[in-house]
Amino acid sequence: MVIHRVASGLAGQGSRLTCWLPVGVALGIVGYFALPVEPSWPVCLSAAFMTGLGLVLLVWSRRMEAVTAWAADWQSLGCCLGSGLLTVGMGFLLAYGQALRQSPMPLLPLESVWMEGRLAVLEPVEGQHEGQRTGWHVGVDGAVFDSPWWVGMAPLRRRVTVAFRSGRGQEGILDSLVVGQSVRLRVLLRSPSAPVWPGGYDGQRAAWFDGRAGMGMALSPPRPLHGEAQHPAGWSVRLRQGVARTVGEALPGQEGAVASAVLCGETGHLSAETRQNYAASGLAHLLAVAGLHLGFVMGMAFTVARRLMSLSQRLSAHHPCREVALLFSLCVGAGYVGLTGLHVPGLRALGLAGLGVLALLLGRRAVSMRGLALICLALETVSPVLVLDVSFQMSFAAVMALIAGYEALRDVLSRLAGLDEGAGEFHGRHGRSVWRRGGRLLASLTMTSLLAGLATLPLSMAYFGAFQPWFVVANLLAVPLMGVWVMPAGMVALLLMPVGLSSMPLHVMGWGIRLIGWLAARVAAAPLASWPVPSFPAWVVGLYMLGLTVLCLWRGRGRLVGAGLILASLAAVWLIERPVMLLVEQGHVLAVRQVGAMRVMEGRPGHGLARQEMQRALGRETQGAGVPLCGAGVCQLRLRAGKVILWRGEAGPDEVEDLSCRDVVLEVRMGTQHPLCPAVRQLGPVDLRREGSWAIYDEGRNGVRLLSDRMVQGTRLWTGDEGYRSVVPFPLAREE
Repeated sequence: MVIHRVASGLAGQGSRLTCWLPVGVALGIVGYFALPVEPSWPVCLSAAFMTGLGLVLLVWSRRMEAVTAWAADWQSLGCCLGSGLLTVGMGFLLAYGQALRQSPMPLLPLESVWMEGRLAVLEPVEGQHEGQRTGWHVGVDGAVFDSPWWVGMAPLRRRVTVAFRSGRGQEGILDSLVVGQSVRLRVLLRSPSAPVWPGGYDGQRAAWFDGRAGMGMALSPPRPLHGEAQHPAGWSVRLRQGVARTVGEALPGQEGAVASAVLCGETGHLSAETRQNYAASGLAHLLAVAGLHLGFVMGMAFTVARRLMSLSQRLSAHHPCREVALLFSLCVGAGYVGLTGLHVPGLRALGLAGLGVLALLLGRRAVSMRGLALICLALETVSPVLVLDVSFQMSFAAVMALIAGYEALRDVLSRLAGLDEGAGEFHGRHGRSVWRRGGRLLASLTMTSLLAGLATLPLSMAYFGAFQPWFVVANLLAVPLMGVWVMPAGMVALLLMPVGLSSMPLHVMGWGIRLIGWLAARVAAAPLASWPVPSFPAWVVGLYMLGLTVLCLWRGRGRLVGAGLILASLAAVWLIERPVMLLVEQGHVLAVRQVGAMRVMEGRPGHGLARQEMQRALGRETQGAGVPLCGAGVCQLRLRAGKVILWRGEAGPDEVEDLSCRDVVLEVRMGTQHPLCPAVRQLGPVDLRREGSWAIYDEGRNGVRLLSDRMVQGTRLWTGDEGYRSVVPFPLAREE
């Protein structure tokens, strides 16, 4: 009976079950990254056995003859179980294979050295306000270190990225550089950094899969190597640089920076103030080329091509104008995505658009959940680590919510589109048509903003630590401006750039961008425009994505399970336990959570991002750990059950008179002093070097619970000691 009910429920999903295939692959990928250590050969064999068993079940269920209801039920269960085992096992193996394919992490010099290589990235870094350029972001491929200890080294297979602070007389040197030429500069490098706090952003994992060897600071501007063989950049890079240069000449300032970001994907000229205003108002997606921009471009290309072809009676009568216009718009969209840098959101949108064009040519529905699942499955197969990327998650969450929402509200939209022709006779037929179109457009924009915004809002809170309640109002005004003003003018400017007539359409584009920027600044300055929120653990993000997937993909009452998972994930953020103290390796910072705030007791964060990450880790709870009592160079933090955490700074005393260790459960030493309470758990500089940052939790009567970076990260390929503990390779002695 139970088997029959389960099989009936699965059969009721119909073709929607195929949309769960990328979900199974994603679960396998997440399973690999959740392991505390690299999988051993028994684990890999188990994953391979799971994949093979799933394939056998799938083939068996397909060939099984369902002559009875009992056999039909088992056939349905076997098909679903086989698909699940196959996709989960395949996702695990794909992720493990991608990790093994990466180049090994090289050793980096501890001292400053001269570095030579091919210039791959050269982007300006703007300051807080417009015109305040603080430096340049430089990326070098095939780097070779010019040092006695590195003679004869092979070029690095990973990219080295450095930041250079520009000064007087150096702008001309940097502006004359061309991406692809050989350069020489003096640098001070360091390996990719571990998370700022246990559970935070993992820079080591990101560098492992992004192909980066390390980062650092440039002590001299990059200078071209004369006489060396030059490696010119690809046509797309040269074209992108040329477009950005033309836009910057016509539109100086932040209007030109936004125009460059929209037209060619160059975001280096955006100031921190502009980014902050767009993010706080919920308009940050306008700065990243994705489905919205591609939809505008392809829509304009299709409309123009169709109108031009309809002007010819011969073409209209003897050629499929609609199909030709669709293919033309797809080619234009592909060129636009290539011009903007082939980023993941653009590729996802282009793949979905290609499937939509193919569906229209075959007389099928243009946008469907199965098409989205196919694109998701393709991206997961090519690069499994994308499942952990914020842009991947937000893109698919938004599109999935839009497709599911429009499917659920199809009847409402149909009634809105087909209003009673007899109503409102006073306004006339033309008046009714105008009001109907205006109402339909307003309803569509509102629903699109609500669906996409609500689906991506928890992810934005999880990764950016802020909640923007006014995003719907801002998008209702800014998106139409982008679609009917900014993007058309930008496309005209791109068409006229080869003949040097792009100045006027670029100025028209700048007027629209200025209006959108003004709107973003007003919304960002509105009351309660951006609420800071505590950090989301990784399992909370996974729970939310699973709930959203169930809500969008499942048919019937099972969607309530998805809604419940979403509510549980959002509630868990405010109910999970937060640490009372953080001991951060970067800068040897010690921070304490007090009543609704954070207080840095020792050291200083190296930059504002570190302080923001620490604040999110500690959360903003109403009940803190109390006020630390400090005296004679020693501080005491009293916990809930009367337990005490004792700590001393780097210059703390070696001995303290009249100190009671009865209630002390942990002693933290920022320096190399001797312990004051040797019988209790100790944390010192050695623990920081060995385990990274530490989070300390209040366990009540049980004392404290300690969690380090290495405990959370585990022992993985990207955390290996041989790759991240740089030792200068001194030459061997003659006897050796």
